[in-house]
Amino acid sequence: MHRRLSPGSAFSLRFFAYLFLFSIVFWLFSVHEHLGPVQRMIARLSTLLQQATGGHAVWRDEDIVIQTMIMNINHECTGVFVYMLFVSFVLAYPAPWIGRLTGVLIGTPLIFAVNVFRLATLARVVEIYPQAFFYLHEYVWQGIFTVLVLVGAIGWAERYE
Repeated sequence: MHRRLSPGSAFSLRFFAYLFLFSIVFWLFSVHEHLGPVQRMIARLSTLLQQATGGHAVWRDEDIVIQTMIMNINHECTGVFVYMLFVSFVLAYPAPWIGRLTGVLIGTPLIFAVNVFRLATLARVVEIYPQAFFYLHEYVWQGIFTVLVLVGAIGWAERYE
């Protein structure tokens, strides 16, 4: 007897297959070694946003320099792993392909904008209350970023139910 997977199980398998595929591509092509231009752009935009709120950060390539602290925008700061999760979700969801493409094309720049805002606020916090940086970086913003991406993905998916 042949038993079909439930829709939830089928989605989960597709999601993990896409995520696995993206992870293999990331590793095979050493993607992290090619993100320098993105890192510099994020550092520059985050610095400009931090300055727009009255901050005094200075941009130096992949670094945001604030007083005596240097925030290095490495490949993990680009949100590349968040993009992999989001795109895997959107591609795996049983929506029309045009809807999936639209989801990726809209979601990707939104995630980018949230990430720039995240780093700008962290740079501003360094000037105002540097002791809070580690906690905000490692716990608060990681949680907020994850929840925002999850809410965005679910909000997108609800259009296709």
